[in-house]
Amino acid sequence: MKSLDVARRRFLALLGVGGALVTGVGTVGATQPTRLEDPIPEPIEAGPQTVRLEMVASGLTAPNWGTAVPGCDGLANRLVLTDQTGILWSVDTETGEKSVFADLSELLVSLGVGGPGTFDERGLLGVAFHPEYATNGFLYTYTSEPVGGSADFSTMPAGESPNHQSVVREWQVPEPCNPDAVVDPTTAREVLRVDEPQFNHNAGCLNFGPDEKLYISLGDGGAADDQGVGHVPGGNGQDPGNVLGTILRIDPRGTDAANGEYGVPADNPFVDRDGFVDEIYAYGFRNPFRFSFDARTGELYAADVGQNDVEEVDIVVAGGNYGWREKEGPLCFDPNGAEPGFVFECESGDAPADVIDPVAAYDHDEGIAVVGGFVSRGDELPALRGRYIFGDYFHPASGGGRLFYLERNDRIREFRLAGLDALGFAVLGFGQDAGGDLYVLGNQTGVPFGDTGFVMRIASATGARQFRAHLSGDEEVPPVETNAQGQATVAFDDDRTEFDYTLLVANVDDVVAAHIHCAPDGVNGPVGVTLFEGGPVSPDGVLAEATVTEPDADNGCGWESIADVYDAVQRGEAYVNVHTLGTPSGEIRGQLR
Repeated sequence: MKSLDVARRRFLALLGVGGALVTGVGTVGATQPTRLEDPIPEPIEAGPQTVRLEMVASGLTAPNWGTAVPGCDGLANRLVLTDQTGILWSVDTETGEKSVFADLSELLVSLGVGGPGTFDERGLLGVAFHPEYATNGFLYTYTSEPVGGSADFSTMPAGESPNHQSVVREWQVPEPCNPDAVVDPTTAREVLRVDEPQFNHNAGCLNFGPDEKLYISLGDGGAADDQGVGHVPGGNGQDPGNVLGTILRIDPRGTDAANGEYGVPADNPFVDRDGFVDEIYAYGFRNPFRFSFDARTGELYAADVGQNDVEEVDIVVAGGNYGWREKEGPLCFDPNGAEPGFVFECESGDAPADVIDPVAAYDHDEGIAVVGGFVSRGDELPALRGRYIFGDYFHPASGGGRLFYLERNDRIREFRLAGLDALGFAVLGFGQDAGGDLYVLGNQTGVPFGDTGFVMRIASATGARQFRAHLSGDEEVPPVETNAQGQATVAFDDDRTEFDYTLLVANVDDVVAAHIHCAPDGVNGPVGVTLFEGGPVSPDGVLAEATVTEPDADNGCGWESIADVYDAVQRGEAYVNVHTLGTPSGEIRGQLR
């Protein structure tokens, strides 16, 4: 997991942890509170729920949101994904077939804050279908764009330019329920445009609520500690006179807003209130990158990415103040001038009395950036129906992201993963299909480059026919020092007469072969099935994918049928090995589980 670890370090540096990015204001006061070294001591433990992850589609870059197409019965198996690089993908969740629904890449700023291959929080961040999409064909997107027009909302001082602008656009699809229909690029209409002071904390989520209004999440503007150029005194999060650090609520088909391109609902909580923006539904957020509505109850769950210490999940209500930057999670926050901010125990008067604390929170012993998901309402996980499922981008101790759920008492629990000790990839987002079942979206690098991105169904652990292996040099016997890594997915048919496989790799050079070998964990064994041969090739994504109907002839494992392969995998006696010119015996390996 060395390349993901590199991405993590870049991520932390760009967020300003350790003082890397922040240009602070003010000075530390003489009565500075006491920093909490372990803000939330209770660890996140594994709960009783075990799931397996089924590969649905691969070959993406950095998918971060997945949503169903409303009102079209013929598209019930369709999931539309936002890929950070600007592609809207349409994916058939049964076949895995994917196609481009819209290409918005030319609208975006150039991604990679430190250059190609580096971390970024900008891009195509959100999509939402109008509730009447089946008849009107309207959908909406959220994109990070170069400064290209007058902003409807800005905190930038005179003479200062924003890093970029967040833009919400309306598009239309002719014949919206036609499976082959795509977005008509000539129908674009700009709904609103917001100046973003820095590259990060862009939020970017779009959702229509049960009231059929469009909700839009915005971060505090970036940098760190909600201070610096483009951040008002006291922080944007606690200033409802600007839209940064808020969730907005609008009518995208209305016309009574100042720009004439949308409507402001008359029942918004701050309409006509002095010092408040009429469009604000709730405020006091740092970076509510992902929020969603419970399809049954209508409750709004928001996952607000923390600063240096605490990640949180909120249930958002009209007019609510969620505390940032007076608070980070349930604790009080000191922006600490030019040094990194920190949390401390609140005492009377330390924070506004109206602040609503999160329903769940964890500290950075458990992860570094919460990624919001959905309340499960599908049939795939009946024991978790009504439970909020979410995750974390990267857990330093495990070398990848994590999958969580809330118990009925809102205690955070981690999923047990059938056959796996850890995810082994960066969690970038979640999706929910028309039936309420859930998907996790991720990639191998944590950055918006390459094609190691994928979507996996979060499925019941019973009756497993699909197996995975995380590939790394650490699993080789003996271990190999390498930045290369990968994922292999093998899915058997019900009769065990064939299997489909997908083999993803990243940061690897001169691949010449890949095989399934037979041997238990920690032991080298002979080749049983060839997955790839040829090259040398240096892919950053799909190395090979195909259907296998028989093992290699005269293979060293004695496998005569696909059923023999299945039995070996079930016993934990099969592994995937990727061979390169530099390491002919195998550079990355992982046991199929």
